[in-house]
Amino acid sequence: MKSTSAALAAHLAGPVTTLATCWRISRIDGKEFFFTDHDRDLPFEGNVYKASSGYSRTAIANDAGLSVDNLDVEGVFDSEAIAEEELRAGLFDQAEVRIFLVNWADPAMGALRMRRGWFGEVVLTEQGIFRTELRGMTQALQQRIGELYSPECRADLGDHRCKVPVNPPEIARSTAYIVGDVVRVRTASGYVSETETIALSVVNPGAEAGNTNGWTITDGGFTVRSSDPIPYTGSYYFYGGPSNALARMHQDLVIPIALHESVDAAGIRVEAKWRQRTYASNNDPGAVDFIFLDDMGAVLSTSAGPLAAPTSWTLRSHIAVVPANTRFIRLRLRSERTAGSNNDGYFDDISCDLLVDQETQTLTSAAYENRVYRCVTAGTTASEPPSFDTNVGEQTADGGAVFEAEEAWSRSGIVTAVTDRAVFNATLDEPRAVDGWFAGGVLTWETGANAGRSIEVKGWTQGSGRIELFLPMGYGIEPGDAFRVHPGCDKRLDTCIDRFANVLNFRGEPYVPGQDAMMSYPDAR
Repeated sequence: MKSTSAALAAHLAGPVTTLATCWRISRIDGKEFFFTDHDRDLPFEGNVYKASSGYSRTAIANDAGLSVDNLDVEGVFDSEAIAEEELRAGLFDQAEVRIFLVNWADPAMGALRMRRGWFGEVVLTEQGIFRTELRGMTQALQQRIGELYSPECRADLGDHRCKVPVNPPEIARSTAYIVGDVVRVRTASGYVSETETIALSVVNPGAEAGNTNGWTITDGGFTVRSSDPIPYTGSYYFYGGPSNALARMHQDLVIPIALHESVDAAGIRVEAKWRQRTYASNNDPGAVDFIFLDDMGAVLSTSAGPLAAPTSWTLRSHIAVVPANTRFIRLRLRSERTAGSNNDGYFDDISCDLLVDQETQTLTSAAYENRVYRCVTAGTTASEPPSFDTNVGEQTADGGAVFEAEEAWSRSGIVTAVTDRAVFNATLDEPRAVDGWFAGGVLTWETGANAGRSIEVKGWTQGSGRIELFLPMGYGIEPGDAFRVHPGCDKRLDTCIDRFANVLNFRGEPYVPGQDAMMSYPDAR
């Protein structure tokens, strides 16, 4: 029997009711959404339940047994409510849902709880409709829990049985620690400012006009091309041109007046992104430069981008601080011939953004400098933190406790180049790493559009810092995005010994004979 207030119970027993269904959706990232099937927005208990987004649901059935109670929901995407890109990015996976009835004419009567559960599979249609299943709370009781003898470890890396300190807690002040406790300590700032991106208008950014309109050629003969190789996107791309040892062209971008004060306070950066490649046998390098101009067009300074000659279409970027008094940014393409008769620097899909740092900042794992600290002498930490020695093997006294620095399993990284939403290159310091070191591990995004999302790593190439994910991310990966990643564990005894030195916590039975061994005696039947 469902409980409710006496006032609402009396209303339900009356001949006429004024009821509305309300939904409260709580995502795992903490964001909440409020909806109602009433014909206008409905305030209730400090939240406003929106009526603007249409949805329909199947009937709610109640069962006293333990069978899973399901409810199907269908709705229309709304940028102010449930956005399609957020569903595709998986932000609503495992979201908790509460459904209840209220008297819209008198919400103070309270709520009649109808259902509570979690979102199941979300199906997206080409017509802009989403369908999902709400799995009831008894779904949690449907999981079979049990273990079998196996040669592989049954623990998960870093859990309470494995005990490898993949993500240990941060050290606390005036707290007692015993020998063997592992903590993290902030030894660097590690804060990344939240950044607002303001796009500058680039005319003819991918040569789709079929010419160089919008650009001013100053050296050589930049032109356009449509094949050999094919464009990265669209029908054309820019080409350094025939018989030009140096090819340069530019266009001047206007900084909005509203940003002049921030520019003069040296609080703005500019970032260009583009796709670039060259002819494989010539390796002619190219770059994108910034030339900063004042309001009269005089040159204040120049930031030359680094030359590179990738042999396949590669996403590149160049970032610089905009100096004070800049009112125009000259965006310049540069290609240099090193071999052959043609200047084979190719450019496509060019963009330019102003980056304005906001006051809010995000703490990243870089604050811990890839170190953890193991307690070697029990005691209580001091009320004020000491300066910790980050050299591996060195000890630091903190109050009555002593901690020794160790290499961390979770490492901080920064994206440097992006192939697609599942493959990118990164700078990452891990002296123990070899090819495949992070394969099977987990990568967690700390900044960028995918911040807070975790995903399994498929491959790691040590020499180039190339990371491949098992699944593409819901949002685009950008150079500069920060993440943390820890190595994978294939649950074999040899790995537990050689990589993690954790055999005492190995949760498998590698020496239990299998069926072949048990049946190998004479006359086995």
